[in-house]
Amino acid sequence: MTGSAGKLSPQPGRPAAARAWPRLPSRAGAALFSASSAEWLLPLLRPHRHRLALLLLISFLAATIGLLPPYISKLVIDRGLMAGDAGQLLLWSAALFAVGLLATGTGALSNILHMRASVRMLAQLRRRLLSRLAAKPAGWFAAQRAGELLSRVDGDAAEVQKFAFNAVLGGSSALIRLTGGSVMLMVLDWRLGLLTALLAPAELAFLAWARPRTERHAAAVREMQGRYAAGLSETLFGLPALQAARGTLWAERRSLRDHAGLSRRLIAQNLWGEFTRAVPVLLSALTRSAVFLAGGLMVIRGDWPLGSLIAFVAYIGFMTGPMQSLLGLWHAQARVKAAAARLDAVMQAPPAPPARPALSSPAGYALKLDGVTVSRGDAAPLGPLSLTIPEGSRVALKGPSGAGKTSLLAVLCGRARPLAGRVTLGGADLALLDGAALPGRVAYADQRPFTLRASLRGNLFQSRGFWADPENEAHVWAALELFGLAERFRSAQGLDTMLGESGLTLSGGERQRICLLRVLLSPFDILILDEALSEVDPAAAARILAHIDAAFPHATRILTAHGGAAAEGDFDMEITLTEARPCAKPR
Repeated sequence: MTGSAGKLSPQPGRPAAARAWPRLPSRAGAALFSASSAEWLLPLLRPHRHRLALLLLISFLAATIGLLPPYISKLVIDRGLMAGDAGQLLLWSAALFAVGLLATGTGALSNILHMRASVRMLAQLRRRLLSRLAAKPAGWFAAQRAGELLSRVDGDAAEVQKFAFNAVLGGSSALIRLTGGSVMLMVLDWRLGLLTALLAPAELAFLAWARPRTERHAAAVREMQGRYAAGLSETLFGLPALQAARGTLWAERRSLRDHAGLSRRLIAQNLWGEFTRAVPVLLSALTRSAVFLAGGLMVIRGDWPLGSLIAFVAYIGFMTGPMQSLLGLWHAQARVKAAAARLDAVMQAPPAPPARPALSSPAGYALKLDGVTVSRGDAAPLGPLSLTIPEGSRVALKGPSGAGKTSLLAVLCGRARPLAGRVTLGGADLALLDGAALPGRVAYADQRPFTLRASLRGNLFQSRGFWADPENEAHVWAALELFGLAERFRSAQGLDTMLGESGLTLSGGERQRICLLRVLLSPFDILILDEALSEVDPAAAARILAHIDAAFPHATRILTAHGGAAAEGDFDMEITLTEARPCAKPR
């Protein structure tokens, strides 16, 4: 190929030159955090690169303007006050005011833009965290604590995001001020400038020694914060049960122990932080005193104007302040690495599966298990199990508690992978189907109903378009009538009745019926009810199951129950799980 198009096209196997720019930021991100943290953090920064570029430009202007006041103050003193020239005094005083006003304006604009960009990035980071959490398999959450995860989404995310912005903007501004301040020190007097420059290696050596201890303090505090938040979350969530079991005193003591441990670590971190801040301040004070002594002698001898000494001392702040900011950022990075490491477990995507041939859509919704073995936690695995569940079957899944019914249903829903064997849906391997499309085929309701502190309407999880249709709202009320819930909510505020957190304003049976209604409002081909009516009275449960059989005769219905209406009636197939071996037989 020739011409401009040929020049712009990348050669086979080589990326386009325009895409090579992220390499340097990627290396910087890996250096600031870690390679694994940079992998998910940099994509969150890149959408803000234009706004960051604007902020960098404004920060550069603000830092440059900020270098002028000390030198103008020197002119006010030397050309105005010391020379006795009122005109020069007025001129440079007005210039000092104008520069100060401009510096204030650019600083305010920079702060406003910085806050807006920072808030947007934090929202994006937390949204990505929640998205990754939503994609985790159910088994992953068994090893987690809700309060600990909340601590990561809230505290760790905020600290990582704040440092990511400050490292870019605060670091660049500090570099500009440090460079400009150092140049001005050399312009005013190179000998005193060299004396001041000795401060940098002394501070760097101290902070290099202190940095590992800072990282250890930060990790200990983060760990204890997560532990305290997790225990507090468990206590608040289970408070009614703790009251009934007379366990509130135990929970209170545990919370106090965790809080005492957190307090000790916070105090230790604070004391260490004060020590690491005090040493650089002491070194700066010694340097400033030496400059005043040497410079003052030069002024007394008449070798140096008084204004130059005052400007020099001001520029020391321009050098030592930014230098301490840069070293402080480097020191803070040790704390942020602890927070980023806690987010890695959430943000890291699962390894990409090997390339597979494209699959066509499932041909129907018959379920087939071929030598399937599933995990039951600490118990021995369940299986192997080979059977076929035809489309539209009504299936009873039976077995004692712990036999593996819920574990098997998790595999059939696609929420867990079998240890061995294969499950197909309409001839397509369940493990290869798009996980996002699977909920459209399989609906699941279990014995642990989940509700939010929101209205009844909100807890049904339907779209605005659904509620915009009056027929749909009428259909919901008809279902509430059938489920025995209509009078309960008509006497309150209808579909806008607020449900308490975790359904505390509802009985167990009401929560189960609301969650089952939520499932039935969405389309499905396979309906799984795992003890979903265990807390509903037998008459109401029988009525609801009869309605499901009549309304969804072509859907495959898989029911588990230890007794009651869900365990009775006509079934096309029974699957009985035992400790020894599962057994499946038609009815």
